[in-house]
Amino acid sequence: LRAWFAQHPTWAYKDNKPIIFVYNDAGCDTPERWMDCHVQPNSWHQYGSGKENNGVVRNKGYSYVISPGFWKAGNDKPWLPRLSSGVYCQNVQKMLKSGDPWQLVLSFNEAGEGTMIEASNSWSSGTPYGYYLDCLHGIVPVSAAKTTVMLQWLLW
Repeated sequence: LRAWFAQHPTWAYKDNKPIIFVYNDAGCDTPERWMDCHVQPNSWHQYGSGKENNGVVRNKGYSYVISPGFWKAGNDKPWLPRLSSGVYCQNVQKMLKSGDPWQLVLSFNEAGEGTMIEASNSWSSGTPYGYYLDCLHGIVPVSAAKTTVMLQWLLW
């Protein structure tokens, strides 16, 4: 990763270390193996849609993740229906006020899970961006030294 990607000037870093997200759907075996490793990550976050909490997954002191909805390709109905602009904007504000070190937005362009927030006629707002990006426009973390706001972006 370092040789091919993390050297690029647009790669995200925290404390001079590259930020790498690893997806795991193999159950507990994989993280248990990682926990036995002598090299440990500085932090963790839980990926999730926030179905039970109106688009929010929070692990206090670690991460705050917001989602605009979740409708995985191939499913007959959404797991989490699309949030209104008001609810989504409230979630953005709560995330910023949380003080959690990782503040994550699912996701800019993940169409396969229906979590994309990129501009679309389906959530137009009178701006070229749509109401999900309008909610995020111009936000500044309370303390950039303590908080990282990260927009997860799939690179195909």
